[in-house]
Amino acid sequence: DIITVQGDFGWNASASPYPTDRIWNPKSGGMTLDVGMYMAQLGQVAYPNATVDQVQSMGTMRHGVDHAVLSNIMYSKSRYSGDNVMDDRNGNNDSHRKGLLQFYITGSANTEERVTVQGTHGRIVVDPPAHIPTLVRVHYDEGRGASSSSREEIYHYPLPDDTHTSWNYPQSIGFTHQIQEVGMALRNGEKECRHFTLRDSVQVASILDDILNQVRGGGCDGDVVEDSYLVNGYVREAMAIPN
Repeated sequence: DIITVQGDFGWNASASPYPTDRIWNPKSGGMTLDVGMYMAQLGQVAYPNATVDQVQSMGTMRHGVDHAVLSNIMYSKSRYSGDNVMDDRNGNNDSHRKGLLQFYITGSANTEERVTVQGTHGRIVVDPPAHIPTLVRVHYDEGRGASSSSREEIYHYPLPDDTHTSWNYPQSIGFTHQIQEVGMALRNGEKECRHFTLRDSVQVASILDDILNQVRGGGCDGDVVEDSYLVNGYVREAMAIPN
């Protein structure tokens, strides 16, 4: 079982001119709307089809927008099996039904960008920069204090060759995978991608809204309305894709 996910994403925005740069726009700027989605979606990777129970966030402001944010998110997992089911039925174990995500984002520094997925039998580490990953390490638990000698498996996911061009943001060739996924859905007549659905998109947007409400003083109490999706600060009925 996965217990928790931790990650970070930061880039130094000190050279971004105020107030003209997009990062200082109070309607669309700030670090949450700039890079927060890269972190918020990690819960869906670790806990597929889970619901969000609670979001707790704190942060600092600069020029009227959120500049550094620390968030803790609790999920209710959609399924669990084996001995864990019996434990939960007896009321002895809540940890198997819940999952945690913790991350920080900042505009004050270029952070390491490492993601760690901690499980009961080991951990998965996504090497930096984690928002465009090419290397994943799997560490198997061999006892407390044995991390330096634990068994490790390394998986490489090289990006497509992009030597023919240049990018404003390094390794943007990784968007190829997203473009191919959308293209496949359109060719198949599908209205959403199988690996990232409308529900996934709205859940991430809901988390970002909750973070902004708390950090910018919106008065949110930290509870997420999962069935009536929270979009743009308003509770609306669950959206559905028309046939």
